[in-house]
Formats: sequence, structure tokens, C-alpha cells
Amino acid sequence: MRKFLISIILLFILWGCSKPSPSDIAVGEIDALGEPQQIAVTEDKEPIAIDLENGKFYLKPVAGYSISAVVVSKKSYSYGWQAKLALVDLALAWGKLSDPETRKHFKFTQSDRWYYFEYENDSPLDVSYISTHSSNNHIIPANENIRLAIKSLKKNDTVTLEGFLINAAGKYKGTDLWWNSSLTRNDSGDSSCEVFYVTKVRNGDYIYE
Repeated sequence: MRKFLISIILLFILWGCSKPSPSDIAVGEIDALGEPQQIAVTEDKEPIAIDLENGKFYLKPVAGYSISAVVVSKKSYSYGWQAKLALVDLALAWGKLSDPETRKHFKFTQSDRWYYFEYENDSPLDVSYISTHSSNNHIIPANENIRLAIKSLKKNDTVTLEGFLINAAGKYKGTDLWWNSSLTRNDSGDSSCEVFYVTKVRNGDYIYE
């Protein structure tokens, strides 16, 4: 019986450690109809150093970034050097795509650090609108609490993410590497994803920092 009680206590401790801790309570609902907000970094901000087991990267903030959107797909990665920086990619959609009735006409998927969408013939939105109101985001969490908050996100959650779009440069296993963020929502194809260093998450009524 004693071993059983200890096991239960350990499970509760581990379960608690796997949940993010809210830093504040939010007021009002998240409005995902608007456009993401991007502000160029004009001052010379210090690069953010990220130490890895087999390398080191420096993240240079190139724009302040805030987006309120719906999580239309989420994909975790565990292989490759990019997974050491960004374990999770979020496909986000905003504007008219934030309406659940409208989204019934679309399907979003992710694979190999890309995201894809399919749409029905009677779709109320054209390809141009979909591609400029959805994006794939490589999420680099600023700390452990942010990582847990991102990990807890589910498909169809409406969220607000804040932080910086970054350009990453460094060395991993002796190889020089780089990873630059897109700075526009109007591009597509290779290099069109946002590399997003997230410092603040709002999900529902809770804010995580």
C-alpha cells in the first residue's frame, strides 16, 4: 500500500510539472479577425544565445511579432538540428479563416516543416486569401513555461502569441547552419515560414510568460 501511495504522489508531481503556470488572467475574448502585428527591430538588440548538447546558436531578433489566430494544425518534431531549436510547428489561421463554419471547407496538414491546405470546390475563400491568412510557424520557446504552454495547445484553440521573428545562425556537430524567418505573410513555398521566438502565450483566459 505504501508503494502504491508513493507511486500516486509521484504521478501527481509529474503531471503538475508537465503543465504551464499562468502568469496572469486575461480579460475578454481573443479576436482572431485582425492581421498579425509586426514591428521592425530598429535598435541593435543583443542576439539570444541558445546552447545545445552538440552546438550553439545565436538568435537575432529582426521584428517584434504578435499574432491572434486559430491553431489549425500542430506538428512536433524530434529529428534533425532544427528540432533542437523548435520542437513544435504551429499552422495558424486568422481573418475569415478564424470562423469555424468557414474552416469546415478546408483541411490543413503539416509534414517535414511544411504546411499544406486543401479546400472544397464550393469554398467561400480563394487560394490567395487562404495563403495570406494562414502560416506555418517554427516555434522557439523563450523558456520552459512557454514550452509547456505551446505543448498544451490543441487544434482549434484560439491563441495570441507574442515575441520576435528571428534569424538563427550557429554551429551544430561542427557544421555551420542558419535559419531565417519570413518577414511577410504574402510569400509561399520554401523560406516562407515564420521562425518565431515566443515570449508570451495567451490561451483562453490564461496568459503564460
